Amino acid sequence: MARRLLVASPIAVGLMLVLAAPALACGGLVAPGHAEVLQKATTLAAWHDGFEHYVTGFQFAGGADRFGYIVPLPGVPTKIQKGGNWTLERLEREINPVPTVVFAALASPLTSDRVAVLQRVKIDALDIVVVRGGGRDVAAWAEKNGFDLTPDTPKVLSAYSSQGAIFALARFDRAAAAEKGLIEGQGTVIQFTIPTKAPWIPLRILALGKQGSELVDADLFVLTDHKPWFAPGLSSMPGVQVREQGWANEQLLADLRSDRRMGWVPAKGMWLTAMTMHTTAAAIRSDLSIDGGLPAGAVLGEGPAPTPAWTWLVIALLGLATVAGWAIWRPDRPRLRAA
Repeated sequence: MARRLLVASPIAVGLMLVLAAPALACGGLVAPGHAEVLQKATTLAAWHDGFEHYVTGFQFAGGADRFGYIVPLPGVPTKIQKGGNWTLERLEREINPVPTVVFAALASPLTSDRVAVLQRVKIDALDIVVVRGGGRDVAAWAEKNGFDLTPDTPKVLSAYSSQGAIFALARFDRAAAAEKGLIEGQGTVIQFTIPTKAPWIPLRILALGKQGSELVDADLFVLTDHKPWFAPGLSSMPGVQVREQGWANEQLLADLRSDRRMGWVPAKGMWLTAMTMHTTAAAIRSDLSIDGGLPAGAVLGEGPAPTPAWTWLVIALLGLATVAGWAIWRPDRPRLRAA
């Protein structure tokens, strides 16, 4: 099962298609019996003018009637809507050329135990809910609401919630897909728009439910207003290959901008970083920060604790004692002989 991630600069987030840096950017599949019903997840993360645009596309297959996807987000979306028709395909073609809903925020967050339900929206056959809470609480809430989770889900979500991330849970309903005339293999593209200072892409979630030796494949596209820096460095990430890096050509930006709900893409001045990831689940040990981007609730380390004053006093007294002892017990200086 291939998962593809696209990242760009201002932060707008689209579920399964990420423009900005991602943010987000990735998700973990949960399905009854953990069936492999998700054929492909493509994501673009783009950051522009203080917003991360996270766009993700779902394609489904297999026999499960319901399955879900969990995506850690760096903040609360201001908008969740159906994504464009060809944005992801156009980005794929940039590195693999071929021959010649209305969104409504809840008036007040609903709470269930220690989980706050922030937003709900239905797009095609996807029911999407955005929640905030501790990872284990969110996992328990998800199970109560019809998500069949893998055993490692509580631990993985706890690692994200401790960083201040919130979660978008998307549930696919095959019956609703049949009513809408959707066919197997057809995708649904969702776009999240999230205010952030810099983009962030969750990568560890891609290993959810996988054995350490299982492979993870992803295409990552990042669009930013300037040449970005990455942490960890791209060269140090196992299985990551930079396919293209530089100012995006104006034709590409024009194509993206002409797609539905993609009018925020500027006509020029966007830096494109295109990457592929092909590695094992065990090798994915970190997420990807772009220009220092982190979840909004993340608490940065404050550095080592200052040394207490009494410690310096003890050091000073020991130093004085050492000098005094040396002055008292030092051997007599050798006498010089007269010439």
